[in-house]
Amino acid sequence: KVVMVEPGQYARIEELDTGLESLQKAVGGLIDCAYPWQEKVCIVCNDEGLINGMRLNRNVEDYQPIAGPFFVCGIAGEEFCSLTDEQAQRYQAMFLQPEQFVPYKNGLMWFKYDDPNLPGAPDTVKQEYASRHNLPMYSFYSVPDMNMIMMVQYGEGGYWPIEQLPEGMGAEEYADALNQMIGVSKAQQTAMLYGSMFGWSIPAARPERYDENGKPKPREQRRSNQER
Repeated sequence: KVVMVEPGQYARIEELDTGLESLQKAVGGLIDCAYPWQEKVCIVCNDEGLINGMRLNRNVEDYQPIAGPFFVCGIAGEEFCSLTDEQAQRYQAMFLQPEQFVPYKNGLMWFKYDDPNLPGAPDTVKQEYASRHNLPMYSFYSVPDMNMIMMVQYGEGGYWPIEQLPEGMGAEEYADALNQMIGVSKAQQTAMLYGSMFGWSIPAARPERYDENGKPKPREQRRSNQER
């Protein structure tokens, strides 16, 4: 019994075969172990996750970010073993939410996010989305003239400037890629931008006012949707 943690997914409790081939398959390659805690548990991750450019997965407090999928399991002597039920629930809660990492100034900025459309999303996530008029907590936008992107947070005014772009990727492409990773639609992206600029209670900060490309829907279509 382990807690399986994959980039862009909610952590889950599952059972793995103890054979080496099964463990390597779970992390996508050669395995390595990390021991960031005092109790007899460890993180089993991909030995070459960073070298191979795997997506950063979770930041482990007092340790470091881990790239690629990993799992948390128990230790018995020199062997892996199952987590107890209490450990499994505790480490699932610790790593439950997916995290996104972006270069910021001279380091990394990361944040936890929720996506109600992901497998294993708690019911509370859907309730929180409804309370925010179906808006996410974060979204990204391109600033083409300055070749940078900005990050907006729900409920906050202003933005975080992100000036470091991946090599060979333009600002719009990078913003779209980040939004896709955290499950933000074009309609949500546009609504978040207006909310950050003019206030979160205005009609323009409602994603249902925009089509799949983030463009305003015709007035007749908006009225029809409201009636339904």
